[in-house]
Amino acid sequence: MARVQFGWALGMGCAVVVSCAPSGHAPPGASGVAAPAEVAIAKVEPPAVATATAPPSRFVHRPRPPVPQRPPPPVVMAAMAGEPSPATSRLESASCAKAASEDREARVQAMRAEVDRAFGQWRRNKESCQARRYSKRSSLEMDAPEPPRSVPVPTTAMPKPLSEGHASMAIDAAAPQGTGAPKQEAPAKAGRASGTNNQVAGVDEADIVKNDGRYVYFAANGALRIAEALQPRIVSVTPLSGVARNLFVEGDHAVVYSSNAPANRPCTYGYDCAFAGDGTKTTITVYDVADRTAPKIVRQIDLSGSLMAARRIGNAVHTVVADGDSLAPSYATWPEDLGSCDEISEKVAEAKFWKLKLANERKLREQPPTFPTMRDHGTEQPICKEGLLRTRVHDGGAFTTVVSFDLQNDKSAPTTAMVKSRPGAVFASESGLYLSVTHQKSSYDEVSEIHKFRIGGNPHDTKYLGSGVVPGHVLNQFAMDEWAGYLRIATTRGRVPDPKVQSTVSILREGGGHNLARVGAIGKIAPGEDIRAVRFDGDRAYVVTFKKTDPLFVLDLYHPAHPAILGELKIPGFSTYIHRIDPEHLLSIGFDANDHGSFAYFDGVILQLFDVKNPTDPKLVHKEKIGTRGSSSEAATDHLAFNYFAEQGLLAVPMTVCEGGGDGMQGNEVSFSGLLVYDVDIDKGFTRLGGVNHAGSHMGCSTWWSNASSAVKRSIFLDDLVYSIASDRAKVQHLGRLGVDVADLPLSP
Repeated sequence: MARVQFGWALGMGCAVVVSCAPSGHAPPGASGVAAPAEVAIAKVEPPAVATATAPPSRFVHRPRPPVPQRPPPPVVMAAMAGEPSPATSRLESASCAKAASEDREARVQAMRAEVDRAFGQWRRNKESCQARRYSKRSSLEMDAPEPPRSVPVPTTAMPKPLSEGHASMAIDAAAPQGTGAPKQEAPAKAGRASGTNNQVAGVDEADIVKNDGRYVYFAANGALRIAEALQPRIVSVTPLSGVARNLFVEGDHAVVYSSNAPANRPCTYGYDCAFAGDGTKTTITVYDVADRTAPKIVRQIDLSGSLMAARRIGNAVHTVVADGDSLAPSYATWPEDLGSCDEISEKVAEAKFWKLKLANERKLREQPPTFPTMRDHGTEQPICKEGLLRTRVHDGGAFTTVVSFDLQNDKSAPTTAMVKSRPGAVFASESGLYLSVTHQKSSYDEVSEIHKFRIGGNPHDTKYLGSGVVPGHVLNQFAMDEWAGYLRIATTRGRVPDPKVQSTVSILREGGGHNLARVGAIGKIAPGEDIRAVRFDGDRAYVVTFKKTDPLFVLDLYHPAHPAILGELKIPGFSTYIHRIDPEHLLSIGFDANDHGSFAYFDGVILQLFDVKNPTDPKLVHKEKIGTRGSSSEAATDHLAFNYFAEQGLLAVPMTVCEGGGDGMQGNEVSFSGLLVYDVDIDKGFTRLGGVNHAGSHMGCSTWWSNASSAVKRSIFLDDLVYSIASDRAKVQHLGRLGVDVADLPLSP
C-alpha cells in the first residue's frame, strides 16, 4: 500500500514533510490522487452464528473527515540537468555464456588478490616472529597471531543439490497431505478481522500468518498449520519439505514458501543489515485447502535462488529470488604446509603462495558455469536466456529473477524476468516492482541502481522495463513509492557519524530505452544526519533523520520537477516505522533518547501520534514510553509485526519491556514479554488495555535498536479476540479479559 514511513534516529530528532507543489501553494490537508492503504482488513460478512461478544463502545472512534484531493500532477519527461537522457539505457545485453566467462575471470582476479593479501600478512607475521625470538620475554612467542589457513566456513548452512530436499514431490490430488479432524461444516466467520499490514492497497505481502475470518494459517517450524479462528483449535498440520518461510492465502488456495536450509533473519530494516541472498534454495508449494483438515498439494515450483520478497495481486503471485549472491569462496588462501612463524626464507614462502594461486585458478576455471533454474511439474529448465540484461556495474556473479504464476491455474507456465545484478530492497505497486541495489566504493561514495519490472494481476505480463540511478542507499521498502506514474525514493549517502552524510528524495519516471530518468530531486536534507524512517502519502513525503535529535520533515512532491520541504519538527527520540491513520495524522513506533549535547543514547520504546494537518507546522500530540533502554519490539524493524486496526482504533505491538536501564545503560530486568494492546484515539492518545504475556520466552535486554526483536512476532484481531503469535505458539485472549487465555495453540512439533 502507499504509505508514509518514518524512521527516527537515537536521541532528539526531527520530522520533515515534503510536497512537490510549488512552495506556498500546497492546500492544507491535501493528500494526493490516491489515499494510501492501511492495514489490510478482511472484508467479511457477519457470522451466521453469533459466537463473539461485541467490542466495548470505547473501541468505536469518531471518523475523521475526508480531505479534498488535488488533481493529477503535471507530466514531466525531461531529465534533470546533468542526468542521463531518458533514452539512455543503463543495462547492456549479453549472452549467458559471455556473462559466465566474465564472472569466472572476476572470481580468478578476486582470488589472486586474496592470496596476495594473505602473503602480505605472512610477511608481517614473520617480522613479528623474528623480533620476539630475540626478546627475553619468550612467553609472548605463543601469542604470535596466526592467520586463517582458508576462507572461514559460513555459519549459514549451504544448500543441498536439487535432488536432496528439493526434488519435485509427486502430486496426488486424491491423497490427503495434512492431518486433522474429518471435514465439517464451515465454521462461523468473524465480522471484523485485521489483516496483513501491507504497504500498498491491493498488493498482498507474504507473511508467516494469514487469516480469512474463518481460519488462521501459520507457516512455521516445518509445517503449514490451520486453526479455526473464532473457536481456536488446530484443525490440520501439514509437513513441508523444508524450512517454512511465509505464505499467501486466497480463497481455497494457500501458497507456502520454504527453503532447503535454515536462513538468517530477513533484512527488513536495512540500517545494519544488507538486502542480500542467503544461499538457500526456494520451494513454492500451492495447496488446495478447500478441506482445511486435509490440504492437498496441487503444484510445486522449485527455484535455485534464495527468497528475497513475494507479492500477490489477485491470483497472480510474484516472487523475487537471488542466485549466486552469497557463494562462499571455494579455495584456500593460506598454504597448508606453511605455519605462521616457520623459519623459511621469504622467497620459499612466496613460492608456496604462488603455487597455491595456480592451483586455485585451475580449480576455478574447471568449474562449470551455473545459472538460475526452475523446476515446475517435475521438469527443470534454465531461467537464463539469450539477450540477458545486466548492469554495467560488474560487481559479482549474482542474478535476480522475478517469477510470476497463477495460483488458481496450475497448468499455466510461470513467467520469468531476470537481470544480472545483485538483489536489493524490493518495493511493489499494483503495476510495477522495483529493486534498489546499492553499489559502494566507500562509506560515502555510493549510488543505487533502480530496476523496474512490470507486474500486475496477469502473471504473463511480467517483464523488465527499465533502470535508473540515484545517490546513496535506501533504508527499506518504505523508502520507495509509486504515485501517478512517478517513483519517489529517499536515500542517504554515508552514515552517522560521518560529517559528510546527507539525504536526498529523488523522483523518477520511466522513459524510452529501458531508462528511468531522474526528473526531480531535493538534496542535502539534514546534513550530518541519516534517514531512520520514511513514509510517502500521495503527494506528501515524511522523512525522519537523526544524529542526536529527531527531525521529522514534511515534503511536498506534487510537482515532480520542483519538490519542496514544507515543515520540520525537532523532538527527542526517533521513529523507525510510521503508519498513516488518516490524511492528517501519523502513528509511529521508535525509541526515546537521552540527549548529551554532541550525542544521544537511545532509551525505551515510544509510540507517538503526530498532527500533520498543517504541513508547515507538524506537531507531536501524544507520546507513550514503554520500558527503558534494552526494551524492544519486532514492530520497530518489521512493519508486518505492527497491527493498527483502524476499524476499532486498536493497536497491538509485540514487546519485550526492560526496566532498570537508561542513559546508556541497558536494563537488567524483563518485566513483560508478549503483546501489548492499546486503544488509540487522536484526541485522547494511547490507553493501554492490557497485554498477552508470553512469560518464559527467554528474551533479554541486550537488543540493539536497529535489530529490534521480541518473542511475539505477529498479532491478529478477530471480533473480540486477539491472537498473539510467537515462534512456538499462538495465544488467544478476549479483548475484554486480556491476561486470560482462551486458547494456547502449539506451533512447534
